Amino acid sequence: MTLNQLRVFCTVFDQGGFRAASRSLDISQSTLTQSIQSLETELGVTLLSRSHQGVSLTPHGERLLARARAIISDCDRVSEDMQQLSGEPTGTISLGMTSEPLGEVLLPVLKRFMASYPRVRVHVSSGSSLQLLERIRDGRLDFAIFPISPQVTDADMNIERLYESTAGIIARKGHPKASATSIRELANCEWIGLLTRNIIGGAESRLVSLFRSQGLGVPKVVITAESLLETLHMVSETDYLTLEPRALVDFKLYKSSLISIPIKEGFDPREVCLVRRRNAPSTPVMQELITMMISYSRMAHRQIL
Repeated sequence: MTLNQLRVFCTVFDQGGFRAASRSLDISQSTLTQSIQSLETELGVTLLSRSHQGVSLTPHGERLLARARAIISDCDRVSEDMQQLSGEPTGTISLGMTSEPLGEVLLPVLKRFMASYPRVRVHVSSGSSLQLLERIRDGRLDFAIFPISPQVTDADMNIERLYESTAGIIARKGHPKASATSIRELANCEWIGLLTRNIIGGAESRLVSLFRSQGLGVPKVVITAESLLETLHMVSETDYLTLEPRALVDFKLYKSSLISIPIKEGFDPREVCLVRRRNAPSTPVMQELITMMISYSRMAHRQIL
């Protein structure tokens, strides 16, 4: 098995077929086919299924894809590491962020980092906690920062806990229930929730738990959304409510349109964590960015190492 075979395999899947992969890699289709067949023969399994719609992964192919992406990412990191030690740092850092740590952790240090490393490109990917975790696992992201519940652990991940995220009930400014002080006053309101299949310890489950603990039944979640941006846009234009990090209402983007309703009941905490693959190589520049974000986060939130 060679690194080139793994690159070919990933590209065929990413491009949706051999023809598109051939154009992307500037290699003949027959060469690509031979590479995949050789890899399948060596492993003794079928990796790809062909159809008129393109190619799809077999169960063995799905397992290999995650491993192959991680291997390729690690090899690329080794090359960047050597280049950074021998001259001015270059390369790309791929990281994932949910909205709260994007504003609370990354943006405050990004300008200073880019001034120190002007030839390094930072690529920021958004998504839910589970989506970001999967991208770390298969090597598409170097690391990510997102909130998870305190009891969550992952054997193949290094989880660095940064600060505690406080949830709040988010509403538009001028909402009829803006001055409510108890969840009971919001029992008949309608809610927007993010799809819970994409969330580790999701907000909707915490809302349901609070309603049930107060004997209120189940909240009226009338709309579910794929992203936080969609959710907050709808909340800002309607009387729907949502449960999200309270810090969001202080961000410049939302400060003029959203508030947090000051109910007395609290929610189970979520910890914002920096997550990366255990034992994955880090370039010196990537480690510098990680150190800057951890230091700033703990200073801003007055946490002790």
